[in-house]
Amino acid sequence: MTSAPDKTTEKAAPKLPAGIQSSPPVPEIPCTPRTPLVDTDAICTAYGTACHAEFVKVPHGRDFCLKDYEPMKLSSFRVCFSTRGTILEEPVLWIEQLILFLIFAAAALPVYIYFKEEAVGSEDSVRRFVREQEGKMRAFAMIMTGLCVFLLSFYTSIIVGRWWTMRSGGIGAIKAATVDLELLLYQSVTQDQRILEAVRKYGRTSMLLIFMWRRKQLDEPTMRQLLCNKHELLTDEEATALLAWKHCLHETIWAWQAAIVNNLHKQGKIKSDQLYGILLQKCLDGRSAAQLIHTHLAVRVPMQYVHVLGLLVKMHNFVLSAIMGVLFGAAWSNGLYIICLQLWGRLCILPFLFNAILLINCELADPFDGSETDFPGEVYQMNLDLDCKKMIEATDRVPKWLQEGQP
Repeated sequence: MTSAPDKTTEKAAPKLPAGIQSSPPVPEIPCTPRTPLVDTDAICTAYGTACHAEFVKVPHGRDFCLKDYEPMKLSSFRVCFSTRGTILEEPVLWIEQLILFLIFAAAALPVYIYFKEEAVGSEDSVRRFVREQEGKMRAFAMIMTGLCVFLLSFYTSIIVGRWWTMRSGGIGAIKAATVDLELLLYQSVTQDQRILEAVRKYGRTSMLLIFMWRRKQLDEPTMRQLLCNKHELLTDEEATALLAWKHCLHETIWAWQAAIVNNLHKQGKIKSDQLYGILLQKCLDGRSAAQLIHTHLAVRVPMQYVHVLGLLVKMHNFVLSAIMGVLFGAAWSNGLYIICLQLWGRLCILPFLFNAILLINCELADPFDGSETDFPGEVYQMNLDLDCKKMIEATDRVPKWLQEGQP
């Protein structure tokens, strides 16, 4: 017997009139987990109690050096409570601000005292003078403010560009040249650990010598202490040879790297002229990177430009303090306390920012001299050592099909 048709079977789709096509079926969208409305991790990062920056202890210079920081904390109101490693720790900034407060008080006090002593019919009273000149004084202050903003922006872009060039084209290039040189030698020339360690240590020494140069630590006792005893980068014989010429040591030490390559070529261990040229080019790249840093540190932004910019900023701050002081004294005498707060706030904000930008550029101009926010030289040279060792380890642990030489 045939079973009865199932009533639950879907009905066939009705036929459409000729010339009308049916629309394709809509694909089902798989369900995904719901996205939380609030990103708690971002909130904890921005407003957490952890320090806004990571500082590491270094064996020379100041006790600690900035290694990394959390941008999220500096982009929230948490920045108001972040002081370590910032320009707020610079005493020169607060001394400059104190001088401006004294100028402000010296201009405000006489106006406040004599503002109410206007004689009847007098054309030379303080009240009339302030009333007639207020608009002109504010316009003059705005002109100087705009000029300072333009010149400071241009100066800051130059300094930050030089800072990044020293970091990427200098420190980064020294690291790249050393790692590449040791890798090529290990894979294509020799696996003699004495030669490989010499290449690694000479590269680290070149990097460390830059920091020692800027921190005035190139005297013989200090050099032997840091290079031979502290970091164990050179032997006493190598340190004596290095001290023989004492000129641009961070750059000229790359002659030792080139000598290693030339000795290997004379011994016949470098089989290809192309490889020989590449190895020599790596030595030249490391020397060029050290020279790039030396040039940026020894040749500063033209002094005339920095002098005019500094003079303009100080003139602006002086004039602004005097004008705000005069207007503050007049407003206080008239009981306009809201205007007094505005004038006081403008005095606190604009000169403070301009002085802070000048001081920050001074710090960025030489990131090797040992201040807390400079490049962490100790971290860099240790990472260079670790990168070289791990590159060799990665070569020894290649996949099995590479060890068997399969295509």
